[in-house]
Amino acid sequence: MGYIRGFVHGAVAGAVLGICFAPQPGERTRAQMVAFGKAAREAMDTAERTAKHVAPVFAGAASLAREQVVRRRHHEETAPAFPGAAENGHQ
Repeated sequence: MGYIRGFVHGAVAGAVLGICFAPQPGERTRAQMVAFGKAAREAMDTAERTAKHVAPVFAGAASLAREQVVRRRHHEETAPAFPGAAENGHQ
């Protein structure tokens, strides 16, 4: 319980000191927060559009890689244990 009380007291003290020593008026801070929110929203929209264009490319590359792994495993399973053994009539 002492930890929680200390945390709450620290948060309150930090908020009070932050308000008392703020380097600019609240109106300017709010305007900056609004501008930051708009920029963050635009960045998220850009990231979403990029992801929609890039996702099919990655899906295709993953599919090709999976096919190569399957082919390699199949080749390893069907290949003779010793190279050239099948040519000599041994398996």
